[in-house]
Amino acid sequence: MALSFTRFKDRIWGGFDASLRALAGMPGWVQTLAYGPLQGLFLVAYLLPGTPLAKTSRDFAALLGRRDAFAMYRQFARQFAFGLQRMEMLRSGQAQALGAMLDIPRADLIDRALSEGKGAVIAMPHCHASIAMVRGLAARYPVLMLVRESREGARAEAQRSYYDHLGCDCVDVRRTSDAAVARVVLKALRQGKLVVGVVDRIQAAPLAEEPYDKMRDMVRVDAFGQPVGWIGWPVRFAARLGSPILPAMVAQTPTRIVLHLSPPRRPEDLQTATQAIADDLATLIRAHPAEWVFLYDKHWRQVLDRARADPPQLT
Repeated sequence: MALSFTRFKDRIWGGFDASLRALAGMPGWVQTLAYGPLQGLFLVAYLLPGTPLAKTSRDFAALLGRRDAFAMYRQFARQFAFGLQRMEMLRSGQAQALGAMLDIPRADLIDRALSEGKGAVIAMPHCHASIAMVRGLAARYPVLMLVRESREGARAEAQRSYYDHLGCDCVDVRRTSDAAVARVVLKALRQGKLVVGVVDRIQAAPLAEEPYDKMRDMVRVDAFGQPVGWIGWPVRFAARLGSPILPAMVAQTPTRIVLHLSPPRRPEDLQTATQAIADDLATLIRAHPAEWVFLYDKHWRQVLDRARADPPQLT
């Protein structure tokens, strides 16, 4: 039976949770030594028969025009460990230190967007340090964070232990009705807040002749040259108020958490604007491939498999 990366990650998370809490208050060199075995487990998982990790890494490397799939995966494991360390800083109350790590090279894009008085949406892919980044962002701007808690109770409880320290309002889109989420998001935009959410949880693409599936809130777009269903809420909500949408990606260095922003997109036609956001995020992912957590998501694995067989034409 093929192993699931999600199940593997969940098992790692659960097994290390108590240790992560203890490590948060220890010296940096102790943490470095302790996180080494975690990276080692990821590398072992790459080599195990039946896992999709090696093939997906090769598919992605080929799509990027690279031949160092294993080196890319090693960097992914390293960045994952960085992300865990920063999440533990968040949970252990090291908010000031975590906030000081945030670097926003194009903060002017946020400032200009908010100056319109209609709030703004920051649309991101799943990154290792997405949640940790929000803590620093919320120290500078009014923020509403959209989160999606796990269905599994213990994992959801662990996630809440991070969200409770973000310093901003959060809404769980899994356990909150669509109508209630819409009210909260629109209220936040009217109040001039940044609404932050991850938007790369894809599904099967709607039909070409009906590119928007209202029941699933999925828009047909091309991602890495392949048709997928992309979430429509950023454009739908932003269009209600004319709010700008800022595609973004979070990258890490040993000492910094960097929020990379693309120029704002306007909520025009639903499919056109959603495609533009998907294109911007694909560009950011290509620039920071080791930071993309959803690389090994089962839906993205299929997209990358098809993309390697039929690579997109880059212009």
